[in-house]
Amino acid sequence: MKRFRVRDSFNFFLERQFVKGAHVQLMFVAALIGLISLVGGVLVLPSGEPTGTISEAVWWAFLRLSDPGYLGDDEGTWRRLVSTILTVLGYVVFLGSMVAIITTWMNSKIRNLEQGLTPVTTKNHILILGWNAKTIHTAGEIFQSVGRLRRFLKFYGAKRLNLIILAEDVSPRHVQELRDNPLIGRGADEIVLRTGIPIDREHLKRVDSLNAAAIIIPSSSYTDRELITPDVETIKTLLSLNAEAEDSPIKGRFPYIVAEIQDESKIKAAYRAYSGPMEVIGSNTIISRLLAQNIRHHGLSAVYNELLTHSVKNNIFCREYPEAVGKNVHELKQIFTKAIILGIVRLIDGQLTPILNIAPDFIIEKDDRLVFIAKNSSAIEYKHTASVKHPATNKAKHKLKVEEQEGVVKILILGWNHHIPALVRELCTYEDEYYEITMVAVYPKEKREIQLQKLDNLTDRVQLLHVEDDYVNEKVLTNLSTSTYDNILLVSSERVLEKEEADARTIVGYVLLEELLEKADRKPNILLELSDPANEALLRKYKTEVIISPLILSNLLAGIALQREVNSICKELFTAGGAEIIFRKFEEYGLAPGVTSFSELTDKVAEHGEIALGIYNTNLASRKGDNLILNPGKFSPIEITAEARLVVLTTVY
Repeated sequence: MKRFRVRDSFNFFLERQFVKGAHVQLMFVAALIGLISLVGGVLVLPSGEPTGTISEAVWWAFLRLSDPGYLGDDEGTWRRLVSTILTVLGYVVFLGSMVAIITTWMNSKIRNLEQGLTPVTTKNHILILGWNAKTIHTAGEIFQSVGRLRRFLKFYGAKRLNLIILAEDVSPRHVQELRDNPLIGRGADEIVLRTGIPIDREHLKRVDSLNAAAIIIPSSSYTDRELITPDVETIKTLLSLNAEAEDSPIKGRFPYIVAEIQDESKIKAAYRAYSGPMEVIGSNTIISRLLAQNIRHHGLSAVYNELLTHSVKNNIFCREYPEAVGKNVHELKQIFTKAIILGIVRLIDGQLTPILNIAPDFIIEKDDRLVFIAKNSSAIEYKHTASVKHPATNKAKHKLKVEEQEGVVKILILGWNHHIPALVRELCTYEDEYYEITMVAVYPKEKREIQLQKLDNLTDRVQLLHVEDDYVNEKVLTNLSTSTYDNILLVSSERVLEKEEADARTIVGYVLLEELLEKADRKPNILLELSDPANEALLRKYKTEVIISPLILSNLLAGIALQREVNSICKELFTAGGAEIIFRKFEEYGLAPGVTSFSELTDKVAEHGEIALGIYNTNLASRKGDNLILNPGKFSPIEITAEARLVVLTTVY
């Protein structure tokens, strides 16, 4: 028994030594080789020359152990026997062990490098903390925002984009997902991946967070965890970043941060957690506002998807022009002929404040930043003109009324996610409007009611009815009398399913709904909220509207990181009151059917204190058609028909 204990103790000792690394393992093998050489030398010492002394005998044994080529030089039976044994041991101990140790060390080193455990040494990089559904899209939008990215790098004195992503567990799968994204492609090789979690200060040092030009913190998916929510993790990350900056020997080194907070009530806490420059977007609030606006103005999802996706068609730009100071908007329209001027962003009481839908005679002041809709950065280059062809006029006719909801609007919501309470809260802010909302989901209605009771602005003008059932069932949809509703909203439930599975349920529910409504006399307006942009292609043959929440939020995170003013502009555009994007019929401006230019339409709309943005066609039979045309050429021919609508920016008081 004692013998086994001694052996176990020796094995345990070897294990503890071997796990210390390759250098200990090599030292052990070297000692073993020395011992074998010593024993071999002692065995051949009596056989005479060339092993007449102990040192010569040990050297002779070491040569046979390390090089089998000496085997043929030996004479005598005993010496050849010892030489053969040493040569065999050389293969096993010397060659085999050395190769095994070096190979293991190399593999371990390569794995460590692949896992992203090496600290980065760079400055003025863009850092994304966390890997979730928004990370890849955010990185893709940064790569595609060429003009903004160029100005961003120039501002920080960086020659090239250094994009670093901190993920909890880096693997080849992450690299492949980046390469598969069409907005990134080969650019994936330029992205640095590092393993770690954002709430760990040591992991933040690994990505050199203090030297970052901008840090983006996308919120992770919502779960049923009641105590550790994504917002709690985000605020803890902000506290960690703040502590790192305060403990830094370089005082005042607080990198610019763009953070996503889902619960609006925690936004103030997020701002208190970090002392440096920061923009916080309330994702639930933003998506709920987009959903609410689309319910009130059917078709706006196409406008949102274009303006909030920097990689396609038209985007929102904001830039300061010292040359524009003292000029009015009418003069600037002659300079920026390929863009639409929405307004300005002005610094008021230390806050970036957007002033949109400004009049033609509005004068630009120092430090004002112009806000545009344009196809790319080259469309907003300042080009000096000799003179203004037409002077600015202030002959504004009467303001047109914004069409209000009539009666009680009935809404059917199929599915449940954390955007729904925010949507209900948003609808409650619309005064003098009444809604009846029926919610159908497998998510327990008791839990839904608990979340809705936390809202502080519930009103009797919004009536709620809960149905606990699976809407992916034709019988359930039939019993709901779906044709009696004004609007139907299908949402992805990310609480219990992966995004692919959640979208699959949403799409199947929509197909069943379309079949039921095919022969109905009255068809409600239908809006889908999806999680995966790839699934939008599955709905091309249907005439329906789609909002992809993670994509919109990713684009916002990227846009605000490269251009801070975008956050205040979007808040102004997508909140109740103030500047709003709506649709209007041509006859509201006294226009008759026919063909005209977009320039003439712009002048006509401006007479009523509004800005023309484009045309929306409502009669296209499928999503393959180009329903929306924003910022057409100044002299592009526009056909006025009963089905077409003008997309305008107005002001709601």
